[in-house]
Order: sequence, then C-alpha cells, then structure tokens
Amino acid sequence: MTRTELLSLAHRILSIPTAPYHEHGVRAAVEEYCRGLGLQPVRDRAGNVIVKHPGKGAPLVFVAHMDHPGFEVVGQNRVEFLGSAAREMFVGSRVRIGDGAVRIKRIIREKPHARLLEVTGPLAGEFGMWDVSGPTVRAGKLHAPGIDDVLSVVVALATAAQVRRGPVWFVFTRAEEVGFHGAIKVAEAGLIPRDALVVSLEMSRERPWARQGQGPVVRIGDRMSTFDSHAALFFMATAKAAGLPVQRALMDGGSCEATAFAAFGYRVGGLCLPLGNYHNIGPGLKPRAEYVSVADLEALVKLTVAAAARWREFGRTGPDLKRRVVALGRAAPRKLKG
Repeated sequence: MTRTELLSLAHRILSIPTAPYHEHGVRAAVEEYCRGLGLQPVRDRAGNVIVKHPGKGAPLVFVAHMDHPGFEVVGQNRVEFLGSAAREMFVGSRVRIGDGAVRIKRIIREKPHARLLEVTGPLAGEFGMWDVSGPTVRAGKLHAPGIDDVLSVVVALATAAQVRRGPVWFVFTRAEEVGFHGAIKVAEAGLIPRDALVVSLEMSRERPWARQGQGPVVRIGDRMSTFDSHAALFFMATAKAAGLPVQRALMDGGSCEATAFAAFGYRVGGLCLPLGNYHNIGPGLKPRAEYVSVADLEALVKLTVAAAARWREFGRTGPDLKRRVVALGRAAPRKLKG
C-alpha cells in the first residue's frame, strides 16, 4: 500500500465521528472495507467486529478499538463526556455535536470515565467530539480529532488488505475508553482461541524514551501490566529482518487492551505509535488535535504486514534467545568454581 493510499484510508476513517457506545459510523466503514477485500466481518453480541484471514494453527490476532473519548447528549443543555481528559480542558471549550458546535459552561458532576456538563448552544445530534481541526497532514505529521485509537483501526484495515495467508485475525472493539468493555466481552465469550497471540494496536502517549519519528514501538507493557517477552522478541526480529526502524519501550502513559486480554489468560503483545496531544490534551491544557508521524505510521503497517507473513515462525525467537544468553555466559572472563 502506497503512502497516498494509506493516507487516503486514514482520512476516510478519521473523518467519522466516534465516542464510547457510538462507534457505529466507524464500524460500518470497517465492515464495508473488509467486505470489499472479500472478507466476512462478524459481529458478536456486544457489537464488536471480528474479521478472519483463515488458516491452520493458532492465529495472530490484532486488536484495535473504534472509540475515542467523546461527548454524549443526555438532555437539554446537558452532555456527558465519556473517557479521560484533564479537568482544566472543559469549561469554555467548544464541542462539535452533529453539524453544530456548543460551548461548555460548567462541570455538573464527575465520576470515573464520565463528566456531566452543562453546555450552551444547539445540540444537533446524539454525540460529538472536541471541536478541533483535522484530519490533515502538516510537516510530516498526521493530525486529527481522534487518532487514539481510530488510526489503529486504519492500521488493521491496511494490514488486512495486504495479508496473503492466515491465520491472521482482526478484532475491532467498542467502548475501550470507559473500561475495556468490548475487549472484556470478547475475552469472556472465548471468541479468540486460547493459543492465539493477541496484539493490541494503539496510539500511546509520547514518552521521553519513545519519540515520534524514530519508528513504531514494540510495547513491552503499559501502565497496568507487562506483556509476553516472546511477543516482543518476535516483533523486534521481524522489524530487523524487514529493515524497519523500531523502538522497544514500556509505554506507561496509559493502559491498553493487551492488559484486558492478559487478565483473561491470553498471551499478549503490543504495538503502538508515539502520540502527540494524547486524548486531545494540548499545550496549556487546551483541546487540540492529536498527531503522529506519517513515517512512523507507514513503518507500523509494514511491520504488521511482515509479522503476518512470518507468523508461522513465532516461537523460534525463544531458542535463539537461549543461544545468545548461553554464548554470553561462555564468553565470560573466567569459569565459576564452587
């Protein structure tokens, strides 16, 4: 997939408003795109979407969530913000609801993952997002209101378009921003085989040790947990074989669905891009568009495609690691004696 094709797909998907429990526009685009590839998307009872490139053996499963922190209309001059963001961002800021915009007057009530707000202006829809610019590309950066995690949906679709053999699955989940709801439903229902590797695709807050422009990140963990070491070894080896720039880091700026699946006993890994203005928290704690490096985005898609092609080699990195460790021991300056 060329850069032009990738950015065209990104513009299409990132232009669709989304919020927890209101992912239907993104979901419809996902299903339409997958059907165009000759794949059959299937919805589970919670409205998550599962797409399979069939094949024998344990599948490689890429997971991306279709929501982004957003606003739900709950009454006259009332909206509820669903997700997490800095408290200072709200009063006085603009929110786009449907074809119109409203301004936040005050915070009425706060609870985990939700803030009830009073707004002024016409509520011309059921839900909305921060009134910020995008999607657009400027100086090598892709900007949009909701890159986290809708751009990972784009990565998954671009990967699905280039996979030549399975078993490689793609799971598109709902309501991640308010407690991993979709991922938990998939895990509880046992819809993914227990011997699968579940890989969370994410846009994660940029950290001092994981910067934009230096390649995608092989994520060894998040704020809540650490991931499978063999998964990290596999993706690092894949990146090296493909000649791709890559970083390996603990991305502790937030938690992702790898942790949710790990809690249910799955082997998990994580891939992400360093994200600017995470959850739209811009300079001065003002709402701003999120952004990532276009070069990092291209490299991430190449990495996921390469991983799908090499998936049957997963597990070989374990013996290789043992050989390297044993070689280090043999190269020690002297032998151990009792």
